[in-house]
Amino acid sequence: MAKTIWGLDFGDWALKVVRGSYDKKHDTITIDLFDEIVYGELPCGYDASPLDKHREGIVAFRQKHQISPSDILCVAVSGSEVFSRFINLPPVPESVSEIIRYEARQQIPFDIDDVVWDYQPVKEQYEVGEEIEVGLFALKKERVAELLDLLEPWRKNLRVIQDAPLAVYNLLEYEGLVQEAGIVVDIGGATTDVLVLNPPRYWVRTLLVAGDDLTNALVEQFGVGSQDAEVIKRQAGRSAHKEQILRVLQPVFDDLVNEIQRSLGYYKSLARDVRFERVLALGSALKMTGLTAMLAGGLQYQVDVIRELHRIKLAEGADGEEFQAALPGLCGALGLVVQGAGRARVRINMVPEQVALAGVVSAKKPWVLAAAVGLLLAVGVLSLGQGLQAQGAAPDAQNLPWDVLQEAEKLQQRYGTAAADVQKVEKELKVLAEPGVPQDLYLELLALYSDRAPADVYTTHLRFEWMEPADIRQDMALMAPTGMARAARGPNISGISALVEEAEAAGRTRAAAMALGAARATGSGGPGRATGGRSRAGGTAVSGTRTAGKAGADRSDRSRLVVRFACESSVATREYIETEVFGALRSAVLANNKPAFTEARILGDVRDVYRDPVSGQAVAGATAGARRYVAFEGYAVVNLGQQPEPAKGKTAK
Repeated sequence: MAKTIWGLDFGDWALKVVRGSYDKKHDTITIDLFDEIVYGELPCGYDASPLDKHREGIVAFRQKHQISPSDILCVAVSGSEVFSRFINLPPVPESVSEIIRYEARQQIPFDIDDVVWDYQPVKEQYEVGEEIEVGLFALKKERVAELLDLLEPWRKNLRVIQDAPLAVYNLLEYEGLVQEAGIVVDIGGATTDVLVLNPPRYWVRTLLVAGDDLTNALVEQFGVGSQDAEVIKRQAGRSAHKEQILRVLQPVFDDLVNEIQRSLGYYKSLARDVRFERVLALGSALKMTGLTAMLAGGLQYQVDVIRELHRIKLAEGADGEEFQAALPGLCGALGLVVQGAGRARVRINMVPEQVALAGVVSAKKPWVLAAAVGLLLAVGVLSLGQGLQAQGAAPDAQNLPWDVLQEAEKLQQRYGTAAADVQKVEKELKVLAEPGVPQDLYLELLALYSDRAPADVYTTHLRFEWMEPADIRQDMALMAPTGMARAARGPNISGISALVEEAEAAGRTRAAAMALGAARATGSGGPGRATGGRSRAGGTAVSGTRTAGKAGADRSDRSRLVVRFACESSVATREYIETEVFGALRSAVLANNKPAFTEARILGDVRDVYRDPVSGQAVAGATAGARRYVAFEGYAVVNLGQQPEPAKGKTAK
C-alpha cells in the first residue's frame, strides 16, 4: 500500500506544500497536490515577522488541506536558521560517534543542550586511511518548540525537520542531477542558498541577500507598498520602465552576485581541483522576468532553470503546466517527500528523539504497539549479536560500509537497555493470552477506544480490571472531586510518572519508559492499581492486571469489566473533556451494534500539567515556553450484558 507524505517548506516568501505517495513495491513517487501559500496574500502581509507569517500560513493550510492520521509529515526550515559545518575527522570509523560528540561541543556556537543536532558523513564509503568528512547541522530548541507549536494538530504525523538546502539536494540527487560538479543557487525571499555539488561531496552556505532586498529597493525608490513593489519586480522585464527599474535593482543584484562569488572562492580554496561550468537557478524569485539572464551575466556561468522531473511523476488530473511553472520554488518540498519515502541520500533530521518516537508509536494500535516495541528491541539485540560476530570474523572494520559500522556502534551502545526492555515488553505481551478478558473483546475495545479518542487528547494509561459493583461505587466515592477525597485515596493512576521520568533520566527511550511503567505498575499503585508511562503523542501503556481476588474463577457473576484510563488534553476545559471523551465513549457501539459501555465517567478533579514542548517532560509550573495540559482520569464499564445493580433501597424485578 502506498504511503502518503506531505512536504511543507517554511519559506520566507510562501509556505510551499507538496503531497505525494510512495509505492515501495514499484519504487515510485507520485505527486497529486502542490500549493504555494503566499504570506503577502494573508492578513499578516509581507512585512510581518517570520513567525507570524508561518503561523498564518499554517492557519491557511489547515483551512485548505487535511492531513490524515496515517500520513507522514516532513518540514523544512530556512538554511539561515540551521547552523552547518563540514569537518574532517581522523580515519577511524569505529570511533566517529565519540569524536563527533566532542566536535559538536567545540564547533556549535551554542550550548549543546540548547540545540537539536544531527550529523552524517558526506560520502557513503571511505577508503582505509582516508579522513572522514562529516556534515554537522544544528537547530536551536527554541525554534524547534515554535515548529512543534505550529504543527501541534499533526505532531503525531511529524517525522522529519530538515534544512531546506539539504532537502533540495535530496530532490536533485534522486533525479540524478548531481552527477557533475555544479552550483545550485536557490533565491528565496529573505535568504539565498548556495549549494555546491562536487560529487560525491556537497557543501552549503546561506546568504542574507535575496528577493526581499530587491523588493525593498523598489519600495524606497518609488515610495510604494511591499505588495505593489512585488508586482513591479515581477513584471520588470515586460515593463515600459524596464531600464529605470533595473537601475534601481542593480546594486542589490551586484551584492548578491558578489556574495555568491565570495562563497565559491572560499570553497575553491578547500577543493582546489574543482571546476564549475553551470549554475542551476531555483526559487520563487525566478518569477521575476530576466533574473536568470542577470545571474548569468554576473557569475559568467551558464544558468539553467529546472523545468521537469524524470523520476517523480505527476498524478492524473494534476495541472502539468501549473506544476512546471511552480517547480523552481517547490524543490525543497519535493525533497521532503523523497526523504519521507526513505529515498534520501542526506538523512539529516532535527526532530527531537522523543517526538519522533512518539509519532511512530502513535501510528500503531495499542496491542500492535506493544508487539512492535518488543520486536524492534529483540531485532536490535539480535542484530547486535550478529554485528559483533561479524566484527570478530572480520577485524578490518575500515573495509565495511560506513552505514554498517555506524549502525553496529549504535546498537552496541543500546544493548544494555534493550536487553532488559525486551523482557519487560514480553511480560506485557502475555496480557493478550490471559483468560480474564476475552481476547477478541479485548482487541475490539482497544481499537474502539483508540478511534474514539480526540487527536488532542493523549492517553497516558489504559487498564482493564474486574470489579464488583459495590467496589465501583466505593472507588468512585474516593475519587469525588474534592481535594480531601483525592488526598485520602493515596497513590493514583498517574503515580507512575516518577518511574517514567527515572527511566528517561537513565537514557531510555519513551517506549522503554512505557514498558518500565507497565512492568512496575502493581508495585507502585497499590493492589490492582496498575499504572503506565506517558506517551507524548498518544501511545498507551496497556495493562491487563486485575483486582486481587477477582481473577478467573474467583470473580462473581456480578463482576463488571471496567476500563480505567488517565489522559491529558491540550484543550484545557472540563466541558470539552466531558463532551469529546466521555460523550464519545457513551455513544460507542461494538461490532454487534450494541453499546460498548453501560457507563463512562470522569473521576475527580481535572488538574493542570505543564510540559516541555520539545521533550514532553513535566516541568514545575508555567515556566517560559512550557505547554499547558489538563490531566484527568476516568472509567468506562464494558457492556457484557449483565443486569445493572439495583440502586440502594430498591428491589430488582
